[in-house]
Amino acid sequence: MDNFHGVYLLCSINNNKSVRGTYIGYTVSPGRRILQHNRFQLGGAKKTAKYAPWDMILIVHNFPNNTAALRFEWAWQNPKISVRLKMYDWRKRPKDSGVQHQIRVLEKMLNVAPWSKLPLTVQWLRGEYKVPLTPPVHMPIICGPIEDQFMASDAVEFQEGYCLICSDTVGKDTGIYCVNNHCVYHLICLARNWTGANSDILPISGECLKCSHQQTWGEMIKLKAKSNSKSVKDNDENHWTNVLSQQLDDSL
Repeated sequence: MDNFHGVYLLCSINNNKSVRGTYIGYTVSPGRRILQHNRFQLGGAKKTAKYAPWDMILIVHNFPNNTAALRFEWAWQNPKISVRLKMYDWRKRPKDSGVQHQIRVLEKMLNVAPWSKLPLTVQWLRGEYKVPLTPPVHMPIICGPIEDQFMASDAVEFQEGYCLICSDTVGKDTGIYCVNNHCVYHLICLARNWTGANSDILPISGECLKCSHQQTWGEMIKLKAKSNSKSVKDNDENHWTNVLSQQLDDSL
């Protein structure tokens, strides 16, 4: 999958209950990664070998790049020392299973900035583990296997144009489309317009200034990801999130 960055939760289904547990990890290919954890395919996953087999029960995806996903992974693994999470009580409740505890941490994370501003998707991969979750309203919760939503056949060719806010030329790396009529903006121009005097850096939703279509920031970022899907990998130094979110770099 091109441009796919996900953080997943595993649950051990080992017959030996004494070695059962949970595991949180990052992947660009969920299907391949679970095969590695379950020792059907070589490559990494040495730490989890003795606890196999595993169920991959949930994955959070649509992170803008691997840096954002890896920071989310680390905070989920280490809520007691994460700057954004350490003020909460993370003692495991007496009746909570390992999975229930990790889901409790996840739900809190999704509602804490800066993650609450990202256009994330929560996807249950195994329906038997599904429990109620309350993320921000712009984050969908879906159930079922991961589909390759970033296939080249679905790619959108980005057409350069002029920003509807500042009127300067918009290039592929700095631009974003309206999902309705492909009206073009600079990422930073539209983000500033939608947030206004608000201190938030990442907007959640807004109205296209040309066609008046209401849309979420997440929808626009997904369209941008498709326009970039022919790239082999992200250029982290020039990635839009580094420009737009540089003030949050040390907050995770």
